[in-house]
Amino acid sequence: MSASVAVLDEDHVLRMVADVLAARTAADWSRVGEFFAPDVADPAALEELREGITLAGPGEPATALLLRRGRVDRAELAARPGLRLVQRLGGRPDGIDLAAAKEAGVAVSCLPRPSLARTAEHAVLLMLALTKRLIAADRAVRCGTAITAGAGGVAYNWAGITGLGGLHGRTLGIVGLGEVGHLVAVRARAFEMRIRYSGPRLDPDAEVALGVEHRSLPDLLAESDVVTLHVRGTVGAPVLGRAEIAAMRPGALLINTGRGSLVDEDALYDALVSGRLGGAGLDVHAHEPRSAGDRFCRLDNVVLTPHIAGGSRLEVLEEVRKVFENVRSAAAGAAPPHGRVEP
Repeated sequence: MSASVAVLDEDHVLRMVADVLAARTAADWSRVGEFFAPDVADPAALEELREGITLAGPGEPATALLLRRGRVDRAELAARPGLRLVQRLGGRPDGIDLAAAKEAGVAVSCLPRPSLARTAEHAVLLMLALTKRLIAADRAVRCGTAITAGAGGVAYNWAGITGLGGLHGRTLGIVGLGEVGHLVAVRARAFEMRIRYSGPRLDPDAEVALGVEHRSLPDLLAESDVVTLHVRGTVGAPVLGRAEIAAMRPGALLINTGRGSLVDEDALYDALVSGRLGGAGLDVHAHEPRSAGDRFCRLDNVVLTPHIAGGSRLEVLEEVRKVFENVRSAAAGAAPPHGRVEP
């Protein structure tokens, strides 16, 4: 069997596919394995599965086209005779002309990303940690804080934790309803939250099915008890600058598992210190890593995690394995075994 793959855009899994295909020596495999630190992985386990698959150069024919955020339209398909598979990393066929692919006899596969689900889970975790005051409660137990002795071996809230709340019935504002934002919305529905979103609008049927309502960003900020960011990182002005943070509902919570550049941290700090905002859950930061003496580390209404929302990088190996198995199937004239999209 022989097959070639062309990579349409940039993504860490696509880079891993290219690195695995290029590795030849023990030193090469060692460098590939560095990506998975601090976990230990054996990417060389993919050596047999990659057999016969090569990386196509610019303009060269390819058996499979790999992408994350690119577009595959009729013209792209026509420019690639011999193409048998369009492989998207992501659970939805965003940007792929399915009708044109069917006409061209090209299979389409969309592989759900474990890291996207992990990020959505982490966003909800931060919401719960803030509303349940998890960090303060854990610290109180460990420090032996007790303001009541209780009776009969039962002492409700013996540490006197104040400000306890939850997610049920609260309004969640999702800035950017892409794949991660969509996954957050699905999870938020389990808590019976009211869900608003900003950004490109879904069609009305999709909004009803997901249980979401569209708002402009200013309206979303004014209405939401919790705001969570799921748009791509910015180079210029942050998505939430001083004006946007000032427009948020008093006492609201801010969750950021996207990129640190999305938020003006000076404005956020001022809003948290003044009590204008109720709290923040931050997995990403303007400068990483934060130092132990960082000003945010001294705030009790902030939960900080060290850029781990996407989960373990070990899951990337499974994604690459599925890509290779799909490519091999396409080269053999068979349907992809993973993530096949029916046209």
